[in-house]
Amino acid sequence: MEGGGTGFDMARAKARVLFWISTVLAGLSVILVISNGILFLVNQEAQATVNRRQQFINQSAQLGRLNEALVRALATTAANNKDDQLRELLAQHGITFQINPTQPSPAAAMPPSGKN
Repeated sequence: MEGGGTGFDMARAKARVLFWISTVLAGLSVILVISNGILFLVNQEAQATVNRRQQFINQSAQLGRLNEALVRALATTAANNKDDQLRELLAQHGITFQINPTQPSPAAAMPPSGKN
């Protein structure tokens, strides 16, 4: 009888070890699932921050082009209308420009030759 009891005790000990190993592995898998969820949320927030920064950069580039077009229009208006107040306003913001006199075209500057 003692031999039969020893085999039963060994099987019971193995079952107990397997139970604890399974329990520890199940606990580790729950911890991994929770940490995966936390990392997902952190990554999602970081991605949202990157997207906001990229949108700001894109909008800044668009506004930069618009700003340049506005400055060119103002400078052209100030030059064409000889508007000293507008020129002074642009100068206050660090924008200066020079008026290039229009050069007559070479064909217009040549006198008629009298030949037909």
